[in-house]
Amino acid sequence: MDPGSSSPGAFRRPGLPSPQLLEVSMSSLTDDLVVEILSRLPLNSFCRFKCVCKSWCALSSDPHYRKKFPRNPIGMFYQIPEYRTDIHLARLPSSNQEIDTTLSFVPCYEDLQLMGCSNGLLLCYHGGIRTYFADISHVIVCNPATQEWMSLPNTEPGPSSSGCDLVLCFDPSWSQHFHVLSFQFLSSTVGEAFTEVKIFFSENFIWSSCRWRIETRFQGSPRFLNGVLYVNGLLDHVLLAIDAPDPCTRLLSQRIIQLPGFPNDLGVFSWCSGCLCQSLGVLCYAQQEFDGCMMRIWSLEGTDSWVVRHRLSMNNVFGRDLLLRTDHNGFRRFDYDIFDFDLGRELVILVDRIDHKIISFSISTGKGSEILKVPEFGFLYGSQLYVPYYGKFPASVLQRAEDEWE
Repeated sequence: MDPGSSSPGAFRRPGLPSPQLLEVSMSSLTDDLVVEILSRLPLNSFCRFKCVCKSWCALSSDPHYRKKFPRNPIGMFYQIPEYRTDIHLARLPSSNQEIDTTLSFVPCYEDLQLMGCSNGLLLCYHGGIRTYFADISHVIVCNPATQEWMSLPNTEPGPSSSGCDLVLCFDPSWSQHFHVLSFQFLSSTVGEAFTEVKIFFSENFIWSSCRWRIETRFQGSPRFLNGVLYVNGLLDHVLLAIDAPDPCTRLLSQRIIQLPGFPNDLGVFSWCSGCLCQSLGVLCYAQQEFDGCMMRIWSLEGTDSWVVRHRLSMNNVFGRDLLLRTDHNGFRRFDYDIFDFDLGRELVILVDRIDHKIISFSISTGKGSEILKVPEFGFLYGSQLYVPYYGKFPASVLQRAEDEWE
C-alpha cells in the first residue's frame, strides 16, 4: 500500500484491531466489567488511564465503585511516646489532599495515643500518654478523611494495661464493618505464658471473648487483608494468619506461615524482623540481606508460597557505605529499618537510625529523599502508610457509638 495513502489502516500493524473496532468493543462493556479491569491495574497506570475518557473518570469517583480501585497513600500518621507528642501526619512529597492531621474532630484529641492504622481507619486510645491516671479510658476508632469517630463500649477504668495489645481489622473491599482484637498476655500459676483475646464486632457493637489461646507473643504492625489478620511472631521467623471470626460462632482459627529470608538469630542480630505490607491486593514482606546493602521484597502467592518481587540496592540511599554495625554487647544491627512500602507507587519508607530521619525511597529511580526528621530517634508508635478511605460508618453503628459516649 502507498505510504502516503490516507487510509485509516495504512500504518496499522497486522493483527491489531482498528481504532473504530476498539471503540465499539469498549463501549459494549458494562460498567462493572470496566471497573473489574481497571481495578487490576497498578496505581500509577490507573491514575493515567482514568483520564482516557469522561466515563472512566466518572467511574473512579463513583462511591459504589471507588472502593475497588487502587488508592493513593498520602503520608503516615505517627507519634513518639517518649516525648509525649501529639499525633502527626508526615506527608509524602506529592500529597496535596486535605486531611485533618490533628484529629481535632475527636473530643480530647490532645490526649489520644495512636495504637494502629488499618486501610484508612485509625485506632486510638484516650487515657494513655498524657492522662495516665485518667478515670476512664476509651478505645476510639476514627476516619480522618470523613472526620467520623466512635468510642467503643465496655472499656475498663484506669489506664491501659501494658500486657494488652489492641489491633484494628478493617478492609473495605471485604466488609464495611471492622473488628478490634484485644490480646491479653497472661501467666498461669505454674509460670506458663499464654494469650487470650477479646473481639469487638462493629456490626452488633459488642465485645466478645473468643475461644482461642496461643502460647506465644508477636510484634510489628499487623496487616488485615481479605478477612485475614497477619502478625509477626516475636521470636520465630513465622507469620500467624488469623481468620476473621464469625459473630455467631465467635471462634478463631489460625495457621502458621513460614517467612522468607533469614530468621532473627538472637546470638548474632539484636533485631531483624523485616516488614509486612499489603500492596496491589496481596500480602508482601521485605527484609534486608545479611550486610544490609541489599533488600528483598516478596509477595505471598497462594497460602504459603513467597515470590521475590524486587531486589534493591541500598548503597546510595544513606550517603554512607557502612549499613551494618556491632553494638557494645557484640550484637549486629542494621543502620536502618524498613518501615513500610507500597509497590503500586514503587515506594519504600526507611528509618535511618544514624541520622535520625525517615526516608522515602523510589524503587524505579533508586533514590531517596527525607520526609521527616526525628530528634534523637524515638520509636514511631502505631505508624503505617496512610491511605484515605472516604466511605462512611454505617448509620446504625454511629448512633450506638454516640449513645455509648454520652
